[in-house]
Amino acid sequence: MPKFGVWCEVSGGVTGSRCAWLKRNGVRAEFDAQAEAEAEAARLMSRNGSNPYRTADFRYTAREI
Repeated sequence: MPKFGVWCEVSGGVTGSRCAWLKRNGVRAEFDAQAEAEAEAARLMSRNGSNPYRTADFRYTAREI
């Protein structure tokens, strides 16, 4: 049975571009259902517009691990 995660991509800012799996307490966050991963990605994406001084762009997508 496949597992799903949230792929995080950051571009810009002081440190440049980077990407990695979403982690919680240093461990990759895994979801049993794609819908759960998509909901978490959507929740994180909704926070993107909250800081007008932000210099980096964040993108979160649900993917199969």
